[in-house]
Amino acid sequence: MSSVSAEERNKNLLLERKNRWKQKKAELDAKKKQHVTNNNSSPSSEETLKARQAKLAKWKKLKNSKVKDKHLTLQESTKYSADKRRRVFEESDEEDAIPPPKLYRPDNSTVESPVVSEKKDEGEDPLDKYMASLQKDDIQSGSRVSKVFDNDDDDVDDYFHEQDVNEDHNEDNDYIRVRKLNSKKNVKKVTYSVEHLEPFQKSFYVEPEEIKKMTDDEVNELRLSLDNIKVRGEGCPRPILKWSHLGLTTDIMNLVSKEFKFIAPTPIQAQAMPAIMSGRDVIGISKTGSGKTVSFLLPMLRQIKAQRALSKDETGPVGLILAPTRELAVQIHEEVVKFTDSMIHSICCTGGSELKQQINDLKKGVELAVATPGRFIDLLTLNSGKLMNTKRITFVVMDEADRLFDLGFEPQITEIMKTIRPDKQCVLFSATFPTKLKSFAMRILRNPISITINSKSLINENIEQQVKILGTDDEKFQKMVSILAKRVKTTKDNRLGDVDVDEKTIVFVSSQQICDLIYHKLSDQGFVTHAIHAGKPYNERASSLEKFKSSPNSILICTEVLSRGLNVPEVSLVIIYNAVKTFAQYVHTTGRTARGTNHGTALTLLLQDEFAAAYIINKSLRDPEKLNMNPMDLQALQNMSLNFESGMKTGKYRLAKGFGGKGLDHMEKLNDQKHSEELKNYGLKDQQSVSSIDESNVDTDAGQGQVPKLQYVVLQNKNPDGNVTYSAEVNVNDLPQLVRWEATKNNTLVSIRHETGCSITNRGRFYADGAGPKSKDDEPKLYLLIEAQEEKDVRLAIDLLEGKVREGVKKATVQEAKSGKFSL
Repeated sequence: MSSVSAEERNKNLLLERKNRWKQKKAELDAKKKQHVTNNNSSPSSEETLKARQAKLAKWKKLKNSKVKDKHLTLQESTKYSADKRRRVFEESDEEDAIPPPKLYRPDNSTVESPVVSEKKDEGEDPLDKYMASLQKDDIQSGSRVSKVFDNDDDDVDDYFHEQDVNEDHNEDNDYIRVRKLNSKKNVKKVTYSVEHLEPFQKSFYVEPEEIKKMTDDEVNELRLSLDNIKVRGEGCPRPILKWSHLGLTTDIMNLVSKEFKFIAPTPIQAQAMPAIMSGRDVIGISKTGSGKTVSFLLPMLRQIKAQRALSKDETGPVGLILAPTRELAVQIHEEVVKFTDSMIHSICCTGGSELKQQINDLKKGVELAVATPGRFIDLLTLNSGKLMNTKRITFVVMDEADRLFDLGFEPQITEIMKTIRPDKQCVLFSATFPTKLKSFAMRILRNPISITINSKSLINENIEQQVKILGTDDEKFQKMVSILAKRVKTTKDNRLGDVDVDEKTIVFVSSQQICDLIYHKLSDQGFVTHAIHAGKPYNERASSLEKFKSSPNSILICTEVLSRGLNVPEVSLVIIYNAVKTFAQYVHTTGRTARGTNHGTALTLLLQDEFAAAYIINKSLRDPEKLNMNPMDLQALQNMSLNFESGMKTGKYRLAKGFGGKGLDHMEKLNDQKHSEELKNYGLKDQQSVSSIDESNVDTDAGQGQVPKLQYVVLQNKNPDGNVTYSAEVNVNDLPQLVRWEATKNNTLVSIRHETGCSITNRGRFYADGAGPKSKDDEPKLYLLIEAQEEKDVRLAIDLLEGKVREGVKKATVQEAKSGKFSL
């Protein structure tokens, strides 16, 4: 019964609702009729149009709000480039946090959203059309930001501006992306024509009457008194005696003599600066801390100031200084800032520093750039090579040139030199300059002057050399701890006695792992130290170096990354914790103390089985009788040196060359080690042992008497068109068979052609021993014809060929040993 009554109630409810709906419909129809009647009585087309437009606007506004709920919000980029208008669309979850966005029409025009067009009442809605185009573009391109570099006129700076919109953006990712976009760093070679080169002045030196009146004997005596200056090359100016002989400007003279208190030029400055200011290419070889930076910096600034100022469309630079490490580049730039004024803008370009800031500085124009080769090529190749132009570079300096080559920078330097005008002035400076770099220097220098200071002793006379011979690594560490503890106690005593002394210490180790280990062990002992090696981030390295410089009596632990060019005058002690492997390494590590006129101590901690290091140090001692060393340590050092020297004669030991880097020295070292092993396997002595300390001036190629001397004559040829070329005929017919094959095989000739650019052709035919051409009509003996436009290229090709001959002699020796001719 209850269920039936419920059904009846539902029917009655539905019926009631239906009646109410009919009644409401009747009322609406009545109102509609009344509205039509009123319109007919007072028609107004203008009012009708406005009402329809208002209704349409209300409908579109509602539709736009629904679109925002369904699609990503478009955010307008707040930054624009000076001459470009682009936007980055990013996703946002807060609609109220952003202003109403500007919308892009497909025809690239913009309108404020929402907009109601008064002329379009019908047809496709512009917003729908644009949103459809967005979806289509996203499918085709995948990313809108990836198109930033599509325009050749765009640059990397615009890329950074657009990425600033994203709050989560990381500057390191910027650099990584730019590196990826420029992964193919192909430096474009620039071909210069002589008639289009802008002339510039090289020579600024006028020899003073006081120097001009000196006789040749007096000049020789002067060079001998200036640390035995050795000069090679024609037309080298005489050395100066005082700063005024250079004709420097008043402000530079005041800076040098009054502020820096440089009383007189150092030997390298006295001879190198007149040569450079005369416009000559120079190779400067001098001990560490002798003032090489000033030697090339003052002439460079003088040449830059004499040239035309940079125009608005020129970025520069005019002068370029290349250094092998970041720390050395930063240090050179600090010296540059001291000598430059507001008229000369400089920049330091190194890896690990902010690329964006360097790009902005280059856009403003710089006259002088200090850079590492890798970062300079980065800047050269940015924006398809349009960011920086090298057409104004007229002065190039390579500091620590041998280290640049040894670390494998030779290909980069070659690429850089291809972009610079050929009549530039180029100088190379280093504390050591091995003979193996001769071919490298000949390629980039024109008729250079070689200046060597104190060639018989490259160790600064202000350095006190000491050696401690120890039994174990633990004894070595405890010895270092006792030395450092004694210095700390002396420092505290000086403070109590109101004595202000700053004596810093540098500890050199052989690897990153040992550097970290020693750092933690000394920290556990209570020492406050700073550690630097190549495995640490650049910012951390720079911060540690700055703290070491600013903190009095500080201690620095580092690898060989800081053995070149680090100039901290307060360093009074250098501890070489791990044995050195080369003469150059010992020269540069000890050279971190006794900078300028200061005195310092270089202490080497050796184990009893480190014979090679003992040999190097023993040969490097200036005067063993005057050394402040324990007689027992000195005797042990000499015995270890004799042991190593006798072992070299038997092939048991061999002295390492180079620094173990990526350069050609490392390859030569591996080849020599392999050769020594082969000789020992066949019971032969190694004829290639090095027995001289002076690698920079003596060509120590033992066994050279066994190497056949190439016979050749360099000729100058005048062509019918008036051009002059050079050629040489190198006789290879009489060389031993294996040597001749090595010197004339295709791989050898191709490599020499690629290295020198010479044309090399096989001429004549081979004649056996005792035979030869019998008449003029017969072909001559087999020879190589080398032709080039410059004489230095021909001579360089001959030098490389002689190297291949030496390799052939080695192979012939090994072949004879394998044949059993010398078996016992």
